[in-house]
Amino acid sequence: DPDEYYSSLQMGLPALYYSGRENPPHPEIWINYFLKMMSLYSKKVCELSKATEEEELAGSFSYLNKKEKEFLVFLLKKRLYEFTPIDVSRMIGVTNKTVINRCTKLVNCGFLIPVIVKTRIRSYRLSDFSKANEKKILRSYSIV
Repeated sequence: DPDEYYSSLQMGLPALYYSGRENPPHPEIWINYFLKMMSLYSKKVCELSKATEEEELAGSFSYLNKKEKEFLVFLLKKRLYEFTPIDVSRMIGVTNKTVINRCTKLVNCGFLIPVIVKTRIRSYRLSDFSKANEKKILRSYSIV
């Protein structure tokens, strides 16, 4: 609101500096306006941040095919926060290479983080992004 801004900026003082502007009697008018604007803009930033978070999850998930989504949901349901591909391959009855291929795609989309020992990837762990959005992923994308 430009009128509110200019009236707060003026603080009820005369336009000329030498007519009393150098010592304002009520500077809290400007401070209150400033705090009000900071509050409004911080709420707006919070709303935008939440909207972006939802879009980020949907965007990352859209790059995965059905099998990769099922694999991620399986990891979350079983609470396998850190795992080796061979252990998971035995659990779900597929080859080790299949699990590694699915993990590669999940790493590229930010759902998993490879645990590197020397130069080789020995295991994987769920990313902070996956853990933070665990309930949303399970609720929205759970395959029954």
